[in-house]
Amino acid sequence: MVVYIDVLLLENFIVNTFLLSITARTVSTRVRGPYTYVAGFIGSLYIFTILIDSLKYFNNILMKITIAVIMVFITFRKKDLLFNIKASIIFILYSMLLAGLCIFIEFNQNNSSVSQGVIYNFSYKKLMLSVIIIYLLIDRAVLFVKDRREMHSFIYEVDIILKTSKKEIKAFLDTGNELVEPVTNLPVIIVEKHIFKEEDIQGYDIFYIPYAVINGSYGKLKAIKPECVKIHREDYMEERDVLVAFCEKKLSNSGDYQALLSRGII
Repeated sequence: MVVYIDVLLLENFIVNTFLLSITARTVSTRVRGPYTYVAGFIGSLYIFTILIDSLKYFNNILMKITIAVIMVFITFRKKDLLFNIKASIIFILYSMLLAGLCIFIEFNQNNSSVSQGVIYNFSYKKLMLSVIIIYLLIDRAVLFVKDRREMHSFIYEVDIILKTSKKEIKAFLDTGNELVEPVTNLPVIIVEKHIFKEEDIQGYDIFYIPYAVINGSYGKLKAIKPECVKIHREDYMEERDVLVAFCEKKLSNSGDYQALLSRGII
């Protein structure tokens, strides 16, 4: 079997550089190209442990993990141990995912030869297809995680103190919501009605909060004024004087929060 070393090195260099780049994207860290290229080249040299008999001693799991850690350290150049461990694990997982996809495609084609865990004569089209699929999957996953993280930065833990009970809920800060009660000018928290029992709101004066939506329709929300509302901030508790309005609909399809905070509350 004829093996072109330069082709193998180039393929591994491209794949390593790609995997390091999407690892950097996943951990939200910018990296400089030259360091990524150096790490990718060093990783590509590991192919010699498979091709050269005298180097096969280094072809083991421990050495593979060590090379992966070295590549991550060269790419990111961070001294944070936890960060390097996290980035190394992500890089290894992406490598396994791409390798598994390549093997899956190859076993469904049976045009290449496999020896000692290495696929020879692997089609460039298949490699590019695998890389594109992995990129699309990881890109969507990263965007999803970032969106969730950003959304959770607007979610607050809120305690609604009533005469006979206390309700602990999670509320989303709706920056476009400026809902207030027109007479008292108090800001309004919109809460899913099922949070409250009938006896929880007995004995309270009822307010009706007028509102308008973008399509031009109008309505009124039934509301009460609780004893107080406490909002959990990062290192302290903030007590606010607000009205609590009841909403019949579910505010979050995923159940991440049960209330909406108006901009005047935070």
